[in-house]
Amino acid sequence: MNWFLFLKLFHILLFVFWLGTDMGTFYSSRFVINPKLSAPQRATALQILLGCDLGPRIAMPLITPTGIHMASMVGLVKISGLGLMALWGFSLLWLALVLTLHFSKNEAKKKKLKAIDYWSRIVIVIVMGSFAIYSIMNPTIILAPYLNYKLLIVCALILFGLGIRYHLSKFTPAFINLMQGKDIDNANAIMTKRMGNCMPYVYGIWIGTTLNAALGLHLIG
Repeated sequence: MNWFLFLKLFHILLFVFWLGTDMGTFYSSRFVINPKLSAPQRATALQILLGCDLGPRIAMPLITPTGIHMASMVGLVKISGLGLMALWGFSLLWLALVLTLHFSKNEAKKKKLKAIDYWSRIVIVIVMGSFAIYSIMNPTIILAPYLNYKLLIVCALILFGLGIRYHLSKFTPAFINLMQGKDIDNANAIMTKRMGNCMPYVYGIWIGTTLNAALGLHLIG
């Protein structure tokens, strides 16, 4: 088997999965906040939204190691076998955390894991962003500048995701009130506002993933 082509296919599928399911998340959100729908219909739409949202959450931890691994195979990144193992190990741990958060029914456990996930993303942005900027100025490890730009865009995508998470923190209590028939007008107003506040970040994710694809295909950069 040609492992480079396998990684390339996997990397492309992660991009398709990320962007495609993110658009599915956006589309289903329109039904979640639609006041003309019944509460059960909106609850079903929310379940579809959460299912679609798992796509980007899976793609994010895996897209960087596949890209770095490919780049190392063609000599664009100088990284040892041990370094690649460490990168993949961290990414798989991050993926396990994401899947546990999605499927776990233990709310107390999920609350702790959400904090770990949040701060892990902050650390990833700081470390990856700093390394990419350093590599632009000192191209001794990453030899192709466009790879550094791709890493910086991934950092931006992570921050956009955290921005969405911040605004949706007010969305969830409002949705619970809606399901319980409490203060429905106010709940609808909060949900609509918070979802609207997320849109700049959503558009940023779409633009960022597309830019990274364009860089990877050498259409730009």
